[in-house]
Amino acid sequence: MQPTDPATPQSLPLSLRELGELLIKHYGYHDGLWDVAIEFQLAVGRIGPSPESTLPGAMLGVSRIGLARAQQSGPTTIDASIVNPKHS
Repeated sequence: MQPTDPATPQSLPLSLRELGELLIKHYGYHDGLWDVAIEFQLAVGRIGPSPESTLPGAMLGVSRIGLARAQQSGPTTIDASIVNPKHS
């Protein structure tokens, strides 16, 4: 893999699984089952293209992304011992 300029947007976005694997390595987790956790922020108000054309609406934003320990394995659950094993 070639180094990239951090200021340049990447053409291939990460899947949730790939993002989870990177976070597991970043935090140094070596065991346990983990899922990517996404925290959303919701705002409500008048929304529209102009003041004369506003309607009641809602906006949703991603405020934080992290990891949550999983109690059982699911389709996006990542086993830290596989993606980031301890080295002896």
